[in-house]
Amino acid sequence: MARHWLILLSAMCLRLLSVAFLAFLAVSSAFANAPQGIPRELARERAAVISGVRYRLSFVLTPQAPTTSGTVEIRFKLRRVRSVLLDFRDGIIHKISLNDSPIPAKMENGHIELPAARLRVGDNTVRVQFAAQVAPAGKAITRYEDRDDHTEYIYTLFVPMDASMAFPCFDQPDLKGRFKLQVTAPENWTIISNTAVENAAALADGQRRTTFGETQPISTYLFAFAARPFRKLSGSAGSPGLYVRQSKLKSAQAEAPEVQQIAAQGISYLSNFFAQPFPFSKYDMVLIPGFAYGGMEHAGATFLREESVLFR
Repeated sequence: MARHWLILLSAMCLRLLSVAFLAFLAVSSAFANAPQGIPRELARERAAVISGVRYRLSFVLTPQAPTTSGTVEIRFKLRRVRSVLLDFRDGIIHKISLNDSPIPAKMENGHIELPAARLRVGDNTVRVQFAAQVAPAGKAITRYEDRDDHTEYIYTLFVPMDASMAFPCFDQPDLKGRFKLQVTAPENWTIISNTAVENAAALADGQRRTTFGETQPISTYLFAFAARPFRKLSGSAGSPGLYVRQSKLKSAQAEAPEVQQIAAQGISYLSNFFAQPFPFSKYDMVLIPGFAYGGMEHAGATFLREESVLFR
């Protein structure tokens, strides 16, 4: 009888080990076959299990540097435990942890695996130290050198799905998140983002750390920032601020009042038409030289092609 029990127990153990091994293979192969980009099936799978996303981002901007170093803390809720792919491409991961435990910083086809064994139902936290590329063209963080006064401008353009070139994220429109941004840069730089500046602290080495208020839930491609010696033109009460590069300040002063008035009238008209007040805490317009589109309507900070507003 004892022998029969031992045989039965051995068979059960072997079966359990087989199931565990197959599950391991399934998770491993899922990452090994991580798709290029974000196909519809991956987006649907993530939207079904992930919610409540919050990003706390920090960047260090250095003049003429080909990269920017950054950190991101991503908090999210998970409806059921399963491995999850986080999006990040064209950058370098220095360190990553999931729920306070280190995990491998391995990327496959622009994705980082968050293993099921380290995830849990409910609240989860990912922390990543990374570096992203900055270049005159072809990158989500773009550098522009002003030929008039040789100053440098840095700005982001994440539409339609390039936020994951700048920082690890869930880069699909229906996984909206709340963003809180902190930028460290030279103290004479102006930093503009989706929300108003919450705090600006001078550092000992001639740098300033600028912290912005948290956004409302927005898609990753609607998050943005711009930096360098922008000059702000404040209009009449209720009109948006207009930021221009310092070499174009004089010509902008002539054009700005009409541009700001038209924008203010448009906001008023649409608020009345939809019976919905403007939903964001502020609205600025930032004139970007050489911008790829006529404009990009980021939440709270629209980037406009400079040449479309300041005529030659």
